[in-house]
Amino acid sequence: MAKKGKLKVGIFSFTCCEGCQFTVLFLDNLMELFKKADFVYFDLINEKNRKETFDLAFVEGAITTKKEIKKLKIIRKKSKFLVAFGACACHGGIPSMQNFLEREQLGKYVYNQEMLKDSVKASGIGEHVKVDYYMYGCPIIKREFLEFFNSFIKGKPQKEFEGPVCDQCPLRGENCLLKKKLPCLGAVARGGCYAPCPQENIPCYLCRGPRTKADIPVEVALFKKFGLSEQEIYNKLEHFKNIDVGKVCKYVPKFEQIKKRKNK
Repeated sequence: MAKKGKLKVGIFSFTCCEGCQFTVLFLDNLMELFKKADFVYFDLINEKNRKETFDLAFVEGAITTKKEIKKLKIIRKKSKFLVAFGACACHGGIPSMQNFLEREQLGKYVYNQEMLKDSVKASGIGEHVKVDYYMYGCPIIKREFLEFFNSFIKGKPQKEFEGPVCDQCPLRGENCLLKKKLPCLGAVARGGCYAPCPQENIPCYLCRGPRTKADIPVEVALFKKFGLSEQEIYNKLEHFKNIDVGKVCKYVPKFEQIKKRKNK
């Protein structure tokens, strides 16, 4: 049984590398979290998980099989508040690479052919259940997790950050990477991460996905001025498989040709 008065928390994992779970495990003040909440389901710390109801559930990983869909729906029913935890859970992430391959082609590379029989198109968990909060990133950001967790405990879940990565970037303005002709996607990417990559002079690579109103075509045109080829731009945009490049960049016909070429 969960200790009386404590928040009951579950952390679940589907198809992913489990990097978001490890981000929680490596928190410097992890023991403080244990004082505030009872992690009744968390594979990385529990010898035996307890399958009960949850005040708060974090779900990482993309959904790639029918079995996972069933399990996800059970988790949703047992959870008062559900968080899509990381890039894979939010929009499919790296596992959704399979969606860009023909099924016959996919079969050539999968080590267990039986897995294909139960497989479905890889997607974020929001394709199958109601999600109360999306925590983006690959992996999630420690600071964002702690801010969300502490505000939730106080009964005031924070709202998702709606601005671009640029809004939190200390390099914005004169030191912007775009002014150095570096292909940074911070202007079209979802913020909330506090721009750790640009701070280290590493261009944002869209791990949190594009903003709802992101002007991708303008960014593409800018990168072309920087001298990047259509292939290079395409690869940057589709890295996390969270954007249909051909759909949002219809005016770049070569993108569709590249997509077809990669599917052969």
